[in-house]
Amino acid sequence: MSIDGGRRDPHFHAAKHEADVHPRHAAPAHGAHPHHDRPEGSAGFPHATRPESDPSHAHPHDAPHPRPIAAPSQGGKTARTLAPKAVAFVAAVALIALAGAISLERCAAESAAPADVAAPQQPAPVPDDKPMTNPPASTSGAFDPSPASLDAVPADDGLQTFMLPSQDGTQSGAAPALAQSDAEAIERAIHAVEEYGDASIVFYSLENGAGIAYHADTAVYGASSFKAPYALYVCETQIETGEAALDDACPGTDAYDPDSPYNGGSYPLYDLIASAIVYSDNNAFGSLRETFDARGYDEWAEGLGLVDAAWRDDSWYPWYCARTSAKAWTEMYAYLQGGTDAARYLGALLGQTEVSFLRAALADTGAAVYDKAGWCADEDPRWNGLCDAGIVSVDGTPYIMSVMTGMPDGEEERALLEDLAAALFAARGALA
Repeated sequence: MSIDGGRRDPHFHAAKHEADVHPRHAAPAHGAHPHHDRPEGSAGFPHATRPESDPSHAHPHDAPHPRPIAAPSQGGKTARTLAPKAVAFVAAVALIALAGAISLERCAAESAAPADVAAPQQPAPVPDDKPMTNPPASTSGAFDPSPASLDAVPADDGLQTFMLPSQDGTQSGAAPALAQSDAEAIERAIHAVEEYGDASIVFYSLENGAGIAYHADTAVYGASSFKAPYALYVCETQIETGEAALDDACPGTDAYDPDSPYNGGSYPLYDLIASAIVYSDNNAFGSLRETFDARGYDEWAEGLGLVDAAWRDDSWYPWYCARTSAKAWTEMYAYLQGGTDAARYLGALLGQTEVSFLRAALADTGAAVYDKAGWCADEDPRWNGLCDAGIVSVDGTPYIMSVMTGMPDGEEERALLEDLAAALFAARGALA
């Protein structure tokens, strides 16, 4: 089945931009589409590639397509190299939804695409050290996490602890007390981040609702961190309702890079979701937004209380806060626990994200990380963002961690975000 797009500017295909012209500093060319003027990690358009030697400007999307990529792995062990781009391991994983129950670690089958769908690249074997079918650890306590419960996260400035109410409105207990050493370590890490940009944090246990927050309502440019919540929207409202299927054909976009494998044409929905999540491909994400934005996105976001992530006409990527991020990931957790084919597929992708600051920060803890990061550096600080959020499970206990910062992307800044994530995670004992 082919899926028609929505909210598409009929003139955007005619857009032409100079590589060195900032889209907000000059009148847009005829047909310029405001959703597409901000490729992640770049101040201009795709041909304005910044030099690899400057880490604050380096971005994996600057590399030519296709490229060989080594899959990240837990515990710091490097998995074997995957095939280039698109659906490297993803095509194999997709067979969960397309062919039923299959042992993913052994799956290397090839599936033919429908005639009107661009064929994905050949699948590579799934890394043996990846548990691809298991969702994040489930909760065993009385606390029943919901996006609405995050409304109880303190809005006050400064480092806070909290205890979320359960869905019936009852409180699980008193707010936890942080050890002084843990509080000081977190505050040091926050202050280091704030030398470069704002910080917004929510970290809490899905077991009992106990958590830590800092400026939970400070919105920053989320960049590609929002690709995971948007994929959740597609799965919940389109795939699970039968409005779409993972192997349906979706129209591609040529909004950013004319050399992208997702320019024009049509592609399997599972391929677009996989490349948007695992490889953070902007064209794949743009194709999803153009196809599904008008199919109920705002209603879905409003229903979850994602107040600063509503559809906007100037960017595919919202400016949003850690509270909103944590709400989205709380919904993500509930969805992954449902265990449908699409949920297991999405969970597999989130466990394989190519760039993960959380996974790097927690590499020595034994934690399983399901996340999506975002990063962008720009001369206009409004467009700076370095974020990561997701579900972190260790010793049978799942947590939501959202670290949203307005720092520009760079090696030093990435290290600071990882230090902050590590300091938060080290304080998890107080949340038990």
